[in-house]
Amino acid sequence: MESNATGPPGGRAAGAVAVVCLAFLPALLAALPLALNGAQQTLSALGRAEAPEGATPSLGWGVVMLGTAVLPFVAAPVVLVAGRAKRIPWARTARICAGVVLGCGVFACLMAAVFAGA
Repeated sequence: MESNATGPPGGRAAGAVAVVCLAFLPALLAALPLALNGAQQTLSALGRAEAPEGATPSLGWGVVMLGTAVLPFVAAPVVLVAGRAKRIPWARTARICAGVVLGCGVFACLMAAVFAGA
């Protein structure tokens, strides 16, 4: 029986897709606090929203927080497209994607923890 490793996802690749979905958990956990804090920082710096008492709004940190919030969700399709363009098998592309998404999600969690009081 031949293995069609370069074909469409199915069979063994289904497990890799499940791993990718699990890798999104840290990103989902960090997305809301980073997006809300980033939007508040950005809008406060632009003068369109009130900053909390004693807070110093920063446009740069607001953009960094917003960028960190979307990083895992942008990285996943980029890795998948790049993997397919290089003709890497589906299962391996999904595992690489899971690693990248997990790394970006952990980074986003760390950023959310650091900027929790911002």
